[in-house]
This record gives sequence, structure tokens and C-alpha cells, in this order.
Amino acid sequence: MNEWTIVLIDDEPDIREVVSLVLKDAGFAVETADNGRAGIELCESVCPQIVITDIRMPGLDGIGVLEHLKKKFPDMEVIVITAFGELDLAIRALQLDASDFITKPVSDQAIHLALKRAMERYRSRQQLKDYARFLEQENINQAKLMHRDKLISLGRLSASVVHEINNPLAGILNYAKLMIKMLKQGELDDQRRIRFAAHLNLVASEAERISTIVSSLLTFSRKNEFTITPVSMDELVERSLVLARHRLELSGIELCVHVEKEIPLFRGDFNLLQQCLINLIFNGIDAMEGGGRLGVSAAFCPESKKVSLKVSDSGTGIDAGNLEHIYEPFFTTKDEGHGVGLGLSIVFGIMERHGGGVTVDSTPGRGSTFTLEIPV
Repeated sequence: MNEWTIVLIDDEPDIREVVSLVLKDAGFAVETADNGRAGIELCESVCPQIVITDIRMPGLDGIGVLEHLKKKFPDMEVIVITAFGELDLAIRALQLDASDFITKPVSDQAIHLALKRAMERYRSRQQLKDYARFLEQENINQAKLMHRDKLISLGRLSASVVHEINNPLAGILNYAKLMIKMLKQGELDDQRRIRFAAHLNLVASEAERISTIVSSLLTFSRKNEFTITPVSMDELVERSLVLARHRLELSGIELCVHVEKEIPLFRGDFNLLQQCLINLIFNGIDAMEGGGRLGVSAAFCPESKKVSLKVSDSGTGIDAGNLEHIYEPFFTTKDEGHGVGLGLSIVFGIMERHGGGVTVDSTPGRGSTFTLEIPV
């Protein structure tokens, strides 16, 4: 037990000597002080886990020592020694969070019993603090994983989005040059004015398209901070598809979208839900290397009061042996360089935070359907 240090505070030399011997024989490291002030200074110096203090002392008494120590060192366990008949002081000490009290004359059995209780309290307190730190670190780690997954998704989106932006930019540039040329040719007649207005409308339309893409990308890239707001299913699906549509086209995948009308607003973190949807769309694309069909559908069930969002693909499907592992962090069936196995574990975590869930229906060779359910 030599890891346990005890400070003994008592103004009577005989009691200090006897109790010190008992504690040292039990394997404790013991430091002593003959008054309350000296005892507090000693505690500040050696930082013991347990303090044993007499209540009746000249100057600063044991209650004062207890109050001071608990204010400055709340984890320190304090055992008070009282005279027989001073039950009111013992109760006062317990109210101030003393772990136990011993009555004079002090017996070895009473000391050992009080120490056992104090040690159990100290260990329990430390375990609770360790567990609280663990939970805090788990939350931090989860946030890091979610952000890492988002960065991976952003990297996969980047090439597609560059093409998606370059196309309307090229259109804007060509129509702008054409309008400049028309102006240089002289005053516009009615027919040329109509063509000029049509070109100008196309420039505005393409500029708006770029703005939508950039806005969606900025929203998606925002760092994860769990923020609950009313969410529109139409907007969630549309913003996600703005970012993924070009990649679907490049992969030769037919997109089929069906969002039921009048799906009620539901509460959630738009940014995190968009991350879930894009993850599922990317997984569907990866499962259809030679092209195929990807479906995104959304509905509301009045009976269960839940909105559901389905992403289905006509790809390779998932083997039965892998289904039970797909939500585990870093589990992946993809080839190296095509994923690190974070996506579905992140989706699972995000849905749990929303009080919802994710399910999968998959047949090898016939595709997969992932369903997100969120309570309204």
C-alpha cells in the first residue's frame, strides 16, 4: 500500500505516535503535524490521499481543517477523530463531506475500518473522474472521425465539382464575348436585342448555378458542431445531389429521385444529415463500377411519425458475412485507395445522435438499399 500517503494532524504527541505506528505497520506512508495550520501546509506540500485530523485542537480546529481541505482539494478524503459524546461535531464533519469519524480512545480496528471506507471512496471518485475523461475523449474522437470522413468526402467531390463549375464558367465566358461582339457591331435592332437578352439570361442562369454549387459545397465543408434546426427534406436532397450529380454522370449512373410531397419539417443537424446522404450516394456509386441505377427517395409515415430517406443502388450488394460488420469503424470491402471504412460508422453515429436509425437491405449481385429514419 505504499502508494497511499496519510497526513495525521493531532495536538497530542501520544496519539500521533500510536496512530502513526499503526498506519506504518499497515504499509502507509505517514506524515504528521501538531496543529491545524501546520497540517494544512503539510497537505499542500505532500498531497496525501487521506487526512486524519483531531477535531478539538487549539487555534484552527479539525472542522476548520476539513472545510479548508475540501475547498482546495475536494478529492482528498478526511477522517476526523472526536471525543466520545461529541456526536454533534461528528455529524457536522460528515455534512462537510468527511469520509468517516473515529471516537477516542482510538482502536486499531476503528482506524482500519475508517481507512478502508476512505480508500474505497477515493478509488470510486477517481474512477468516476477517469470515466468522465474517457467519455469526453470519446466525444472528441467521434468529432475528429466525423471531420476526417468529411474531408475524405470533400476530396472525392473536388474533381467533380471543379468540372461542374468549369462548364457554366465556360458558358458565361462564351456568351459574354458574344454579347461584346454584338455591341461592337453597332446599335441593336429588335431581333438582335432579343438574342442579346437571351444570352444575358443564360449568363445569369449559369452564374446562379455556380452560386448554388459553391454554396452547397461551403455548407457541406462546415466543421461539425451539432446544431439542431428545422430541416426540409426537399432542400436536404437537392443540396446533396447538387454536389453529387456530376460524379453520377461521369460514372454513367442513371439517377432516379422521388421525394413525396408535403413531408413535414423535422428537427436535425442539416450539415450532418447531408454528410450521411452523400456518404450513402458515394457508396452506391462505388458499388456500380460499370454504371447502373441509383435511387434516392423520401417519405413520411404518419403512424410511426418518422421521415425515411432511402438510397438504393443496382450494384454488387453486400455478402451476408459482412453485413454485421459494415457499421464498424475502419471496416471496408473496397480496394485500397477507395475508402478507409469510416463512412457507414459515421452515418450510424449521426443517426443515433438524432434519435433515429439506419438499416440495410442487400442481396449480393442485386444491389443494396440503405434507409435512414428520423423521428419528426
